[in-house]
Amino acid sequence: MTIDIFALLLYLGLFGLAALMLSRAWRIGKHNRLDLVANWSNKPLANPERYKPHYITINLIGGIALLALAALVLIVGLPYKLWASLAALIFWAYFFTYHFMYFSSRKKAALEEKQKEAAAKAKPAK
Repeated sequence: MTIDIFALLLYLGLFGLAALMLSRAWRIGKHNRLDLVANWSNKPLANPERYKPHYITINLIGGIALLALAALVLIVGLPYKLWASLAALIFWAYFFTYHFMYFSSRKKAALEEKQKEAAAKAKPAK
């Protein structure tokens, strides 16, 4: 029996990434760490309290999905190409969801700012 060291490292990396996602969800939810409600580059969101439940959900789903995938590799014996592809799909979905949430928060903040400016201009001066 030969062991592919790259596949083994990738498999062990599933646990590390899942632990990172689950600990991030725990720190955001339990310890109210709003500084972690940020994009991939740690740029904070415009209104982190609004997006806190979304980030908890994203991290929980990603972490649980990776742990389930790792368990399926051992229980069912998924082939390398299949589980590596699924792991990549989970990771990239997580990555793009983070970016989407960041850009969505920026857009929402810009729209709110425009609405405040329009309301200030529409208010008659006394």
